[in-house]
Amino acid sequence: MQTDVRGFVRSSNKIEESEIEGGARIRWLITHRDGAPTFSMRLITVENGKSTPYHSHDYEHEIYVISGKLSVLIGKDTFTANQGDHIFIPPNEFHGMSAVMDATIICVVPIRAAHAAFGD
Repeated sequence: MQTDVRGFVRSSNKIEESEIEGGARIRWLITHRDGAPTFSMRLITVENGKSTPYHSHDYEHEIYVISGKLSVLIGKDTFTANQGDHIFIPPNEFHGMSAVMDATIICVVPIRAAHAAFGD
C-alpha cells in the first residue's frame, strides 16, 4: 500500500468529462492516478432517453442516485431507481441503465476498472 498518498478535496467540475456508449457522460473523480489503492469513483450523468453501455465484467458496482430517475437492467431483471436510491450490481451480471428523467449518479468500482480505462 502507498504511504506517501495525501488526501485532497477538489471540484468535480475540474475533472474532464467524456461521453460513453449510449450517450451518458462520465467523470473519473478518483483513480489510481490520484493514489487510490482500492476503489475508483465516477460521476455519471445520463440525460433523459440516453443510457450507459449494456455490458458485463468480473467486478461489482456500487451506485448512488444523486438525482433523476433510471431504468436499470441487472441480469434479466429491470428496476426503477430514483433520487436517493442505491444500486448493487454483482460481478458478471449483464447490466446497464437508461434515464427516464435526467439523472446523476456516483459509481464506485474496483481500482482495476480505472487501470483498464487509463492504463498504469
